[in-house]
Amino acid sequence: MAQENHCPQCGANLPPNAPEGLCPKCLMKAVRHDDVNSTLEESHLIEGPGTKIGRYELLELIGEGGMGLVYLAQQKEPVKRRVALKIVKLGMDSRQVIARFEAERQALALLDHPNIAHVFDVGTTGTGRPYFVMEHVKGMSITRYCDDRKLNIEQRLKLFKQVCEGIHHAHQKGIIHRDIKPSNILVSMHGDRAVPKIIDFGIAKATARSLTDKTVFTCQGQLLGTPEYMSPEQVDLATQDIDTRSDIYSLGVLLYELLAGVLPFEEKSLRSGGFAEIQRTIREQEPATPSIRLTNLGEQAKTIATSRGTQAIALARRLHRELEWIPLKAMRKDRCRRYRSASEMADDIQNYLNGSPLIAGPETTVYRTKKFMRKHAGSVVTVALVAVAIVLGLIVSTAMYWRSEKALEREAVARVQAEDAKDKETAARTRAEKAEEVAQEQRNAAQEQRKLAEESAENYRRGLYVNTIQLADAKYREGNIGRACDLLDVCPDNLRGWEWYRLWRLSNQALMTLQWHGTDVMSVSFSPNGKCIVSGHDDMTIKVWETATRNDLMTLRGHEAAVWSVAYSRDGKHIVSGSFDKTVKVWDATTGTELMTLRGHEEAIRSVVFSSDGKLIASGSYDDTIKVWNAATGAEVTTLRGHNDGSLSSVAISPDGKTIAGGGDGEIILWESAAPADGYDDRRTGEQQLGGL
Repeated sequence: MAQENHCPQCGANLPPNAPEGLCPKCLMKAVRHDDVNSTLEESHLIEGPGTKIGRYELLELIGEGGMGLVYLAQQKEPVKRRVALKIVKLGMDSRQVIARFEAERQALALLDHPNIAHVFDVGTTGTGRPYFVMEHVKGMSITRYCDDRKLNIEQRLKLFKQVCEGIHHAHQKGIIHRDIKPSNILVSMHGDRAVPKIIDFGIAKATARSLTDKTVFTCQGQLLGTPEYMSPEQVDLATQDIDTRSDIYSLGVLLYELLAGVLPFEEKSLRSGGFAEIQRTIREQEPATPSIRLTNLGEQAKTIATSRGTQAIALARRLHRELEWIPLKAMRKDRCRRYRSASEMADDIQNYLNGSPLIAGPETTVYRTKKFMRKHAGSVVTVALVAVAIVLGLIVSTAMYWRSEKALEREAVARVQAEDAKDKETAARTRAEKAEEVAQEQRNAAQEQRKLAEESAENYRRGLYVNTIQLADAKYREGNIGRACDLLDVCPDNLRGWEWYRLWRLSNQALMTLQWHGTDVMSVSFSPNGKCIVSGHDDMTIKVWETATRNDLMTLRGHEAAVWSVAYSRDGKHIVSGSFDKTVKVWDATTGTELMTLRGHEEAIRSVVFSSDGKLIASGSYDDTIKVWNAATGAEVTTLRGHNDGSLSSVAISPDGKTIAGGGDGEIILWESAAPADGYDDRRTGEQQLGGL
């Protein structure tokens, strides 16, 4: 069992791991009272991630204030949960700072409200530095939350009303926050409901009781708070009478920022003039109304309005008059003219949301005049004693003042009208873009209709062709050969297929005889358009004839033996021939030029044919093989075997190029082509034999 340690001065129990010596309370009393900035005895233990303080393990640093560090910590017992643990900074542990820290700790311990971060535990570390454990609020500042989610004015007012209720609860407990600003109000989601949480009572002041037995000093020239949100009485260091109405002023600044998107006073200009200028601005200068402040922002106003789900002009009109009365009343220089409580301010917000009359009213000219007279009392007495001429000068000055006010109003109206004109221009541009989109849609629809019409016309043309062929066939069967020929002549050239050529040959079979004396014709083939006929002869020549005129167009020579097979390519540009000289030749059908000679067969060629796409040539030979050639390069693609005893006499390729047929010796053998589809530039063997017929 560990030995207990006791404070030698008061006898109090020391923590088990604490070094021997005074307890933290006696150690603080031992510090000299005239040395405000004296520090506690330095510890050899520096708290940080991984350190354990009591039943809490520090995980990571998540925040840093003027006095303390805030860590995310894991509570081990009696429940496991993540909490925020705030501890005084190293080097900041003077009696003054510790007194403020303990004031914050005591202030939070008194508060129990859903809009104020809950305190779970308080204590001191083994080195005497105080800490407290509070609810870990996962959220963002209220201004950032509203802007990121583009909350409208009503949603922002409802969220701000909860903040007023939390501050009112603190005031009822006698606590003044004194540093109300967006970063001290975090918004987190509880289910589907946004809940603002007020944090950081580090400079809170008790109004009805002493929160700690240590004195909280405010050194001369030291401001406790953030200047942009401080009340006039806060910046007056000579004034110690700070009450709850100081928080009302800060709430007014916060509401001003939530509505208009900017602070009442420009932050850079406020801080650039030094402490005296900050005091003068906050105590004497009246802020511009939110609507005027927003109107003067120019392009920035559009961004602010967008984050509130509206437009700049509409937002300025919304802020004008009633809505801006609420923050302006809360920010009045004379605290007696502000809201009496945060609850009353919350009630006025509810009045606005309900459409009821407001407690707030605008700052009148009479009130501003009274303030001017109070500030310049000596000058007013002097003016009262001067001659009538000076009185007249005062009247003229007053008239000029009113004229300047009117000029400012006219300037504001002109600016609003300019914004209206710009909005109208934008709307016109939007309408023009919409009209262009509609016109484009109409053009697209017209193109689609044109395409459909063209497709319909093509279908009609093809249907008419089919009907014409059927009618020509019927006329041929009736014996009306002339009518059949007339019908065939009107058929479009690009639609004429085998059926047209069949009827054409039947109808014109006796029209002409092409004769080549002294030689036998071994093979003939029509060109795809039917205008030419190619024939192979036993005198080793190939003839090309013009079908309509019977003219001999050209004679192709090159084979060394009889030409047994000829064929046109599907596009009519090439002719292929096979000969008893064991070669296959490819010719230019237009010029008769020999393009290539294919060698590889061991016996005479009996049959040659092009594939339908013109990329393959198949040749059948007495050597019982079918060779497939690349029509572009002349390379041998594959060799097909299956026939015997020199019986192979004919070869064909299916229209899709996937099947090759060979006929002879009473049977037809089919092969599945293994030729590639993208150029046929490699040699393959071993195709699958599909079977015989």
